Amino acid sequence: MVCPLRSARISISTPSKDFLKGITVHDTDTYMDQIAPQGADSRAYKDMNGNGAQAQAISGTELIGKGNGHSQVPASSEIDFGLRRPPESHTGLNFWKTIVGQKPYERHLESKDRLRRTTGQIFLLGNVGFGLLYIFWFSSVLNWSVWYISLPFLIAEIAGLITATYFAGIIWHPRFHRPEGLSWDQTPSVDVFVTTCGEPLTILQRTLTAVAQIDYSRKKVYILDDAASPGVKMLAEQNGCHYIARTDHANAKAGNLNHGLSQTHGEFFLTLDADQIPERDIIARLVSYFKFSKVGFVQSAQRFVLPDGDPFGNSDELFYKVMQPGKDNDNSAFSCGSGVIYRRAALESVGGFSTWNLVEDVHTSMKIHAKGWKSIYHNHPLTTGTAPADVLNVYKQRQQWATDSLRLLFWDNPFKYAGLTLKQKLQYFQLGFVYLISGFAMPIYFLIPSWSLLTGQFLADAPVTDYMFYRGLYFLFGILALTILEHPADSRKPYKMWAGLFPIFVKATIAAIRSKTHKPRYAVNGKLPDNPSLLQRIKAIVPQMSFIVLTLASIAFSLQLTTLPMELFLVNGLWGCWVIWSLIGICTAAVKPKKFSQSVGPA
Repeated sequence: MVCPLRSARISISTPSKDFLKGITVHDTDTYMDQIAPQGADSRAYKDMNGNGAQAQAISGTELIGKGNGHSQVPASSEIDFGLRRPPESHTGLNFWKTIVGQKPYERHLESKDRLRRTTGQIFLLGNVGFGLLYIFWFSSVLNWSVWYISLPFLIAEIAGLITATYFAGIIWHPRFHRPEGLSWDQTPSVDVFVTTCGEPLTILQRTLTAVAQIDYSRKKVYILDDAASPGVKMLAEQNGCHYIARTDHANAKAGNLNHGLSQTHGEFFLTLDADQIPERDIIARLVSYFKFSKVGFVQSAQRFVLPDGDPFGNSDELFYKVMQPGKDNDNSAFSCGSGVIYRRAALESVGGFSTWNLVEDVHTSMKIHAKGWKSIYHNHPLTTGTAPADVLNVYKQRQQWATDSLRLLFWDNPFKYAGLTLKQKLQYFQLGFVYLISGFAMPIYFLIPSWSLLTGQFLADAPVTDYMFYRGLYFLFGILALTILEHPADSRKPYKMWAGLFPIFVKATIAAIRSKTHKPRYAVNGKLPDNPSLLQRIKAIVPQMSFIVLTLASIAFSLQLTTLPMELFLVNGLWGCWVIWSLIGICTAAVKPKKFSQSVGPA
């Protein structure tokens, strides 16, 4: 079966002591060890403007953990922020040096994370090897008498191997940053854009109160009101904010932001949704990265006010703790639309925020990257917002995300952009690809155990025990690889949500295919629970419940058969239990009453 993965949307925890045991690390708290690459002592390096100018030479070396010894490494900034590759980057020799602890470590927490990272990478290589062995074996014993089910399954298995390997490659080498950001002796002007379109005034007031407390001397606060509400205008006046509203409401939030850009002049600007409460030092932490002139935007992690137990997985741990840091290593971390600071020049270089898609963030990020700008993902949460708390709003939000990613995949594919690196193209391609896997491959996996138990037939023209051997090795190494590489996030809930939302992703695929020349209808996501009726919530999960009922009925029916081989019953019974486990999460979350405490999502 397909291994857990996640494509959707706080901070990175230090790896557990079990993974770090026995590692010698000399990790100072200075800025210099965060940005130290290999090279000669006291050597000059080029600045990040890319113009060949020489920056001030750096004197002195420092000790960076190197297995049981240490390596003297001078400081520079180009490698840490992705503007120059370190020597021997991404080579087999470099990987071997990492495994044996002989590689000089250049970035924050890179040495501490070595054992966890390399252990996961080794298991991943084993997973790929056993996966290929399994695919070749299964292809040779495919049961062609039931080709209508065995052939789609083989295709799904090939897609699953590609997807799981693809996903693990994305999180192969995460990049971490210090919570406090960098030091910078400049204080550039920063505009704060609070976008709103009909949200409750109580929510907006809470955000404006926090914005007023942001500790940054050169900030100007603008409320961009796309509903032109008199109440919002009054709030702006009461809170000392500039108020901007437009008469033309085309292109939703992207149009609202572009109008705000045309009315303001700050060199940088922070965007906040109406429900996103910022930390006092959000600007000070993020703006320091712009000391490097190639940085186009800096995105922070996000946290959310969630129902107890986070039933819909809206904390998005896997995305914020694992995927974005992995993307950051490839200069592919994208904006999430809030809690992000942009350089005005970067936006102007691509004609402003993209209005091509439903939501502006991902497509705009891709265009900025294609122009050669760099991005930074600050892997620490600096905002607290709301998230959908009922199944209908979850469906609406996730369908919009999926439709946007699939439209990008179908109609503005990243491989068309010459300015993107191969890794960036693959990173953006993945965003839409995983929705296709969930929407069309997962139902095949959900159906097969019931089909096999009801018909007494099997996918392979070989002993079931052989299938269990080959598939078991592949599955075991996949679980070990992803569990280690996904640390410290728990991927079980994100996986169950991703698998359980397959009907929504099918709808998103259809919407994306039909919207080559026009955008589908867009609606602002609700900031408060809509409290749909129990009947509405049950209707929303009919496809998932149908698979669960079918699986239970198939297991019960097979128990009555005396001719069904025991090994066939066991493998499909276990498979059926996996189906139920995969789908029960979204069903329970849909119908169970929600209770809110004062706690927020993981920090």
